Amino acid sequence: MCRLGKLEVGWGFLVLAVMALIVGAGPVLPMTVLAALCHEGGHLAGLRLAGARVEAVRLTAFGAEIRADTRYLPYGREILCTLAGPAVNLVLALLFARALGWYLPAGVNLFLGCFNLLPLPGLDGGRALYLGVSWLAGPEAADRVCRWVGLVCAGGLCAGTLYLAALHHTGLFLFIAALGALFPQLPLVKRRQTG
Repeated sequence: MCRLGKLEVGWGFLVLAVMALIVGAGPVLPMTVLAALCHEGGHLAGLRLAGARVEAVRLTAFGAEIRADTRYLPYGREILCTLAGPAVNLVLALLFARALGWYLPAGVNLFLGCFNLLPLPGLDGGRALYLGVSWLAGPEAADRVCRWVGLVCAGGLCAGTLYLAALHHTGLFLFIAALGALFPQLPLVKRRQTG
């Protein structure tokens, strides 16, 4: 892992970036990296405005992770910090599409913003759901709700991508990625049933 101040870059991130270049990500890769940087910048700006101390920003093969001390943030402020990243992407998508007519960067930002709003653990939507339910009903209820919502969402992703792969005879890679979102949910459900 490479470190530069509070920025940590994992080897997996570098390997994934090189692989994307090798398989021909071409002009989409820089746009995706820029959209991801804007996304994380939204989170960082929200955390700074909320008064939270950022400890590190880590780039991994699975995306970016911001470690910040949010223990003393009220639920509402932490939800806003969580949703600030996708909000930046959605505003940029609108700006690129409507004001500038640049549809490829608009699509990249739209996809990144919407994908991160999915209610899956590890994504902003999953974190916002957990915080919202915790605020209303407590952390135990949030664990139960997020477990089942994550399972249903990941199952729906699997079904949708499998349908698209069968319909178009391509895109099996998306199904494999959706399975990657589903498998972490299964042990949580089994634990709940036996517990």
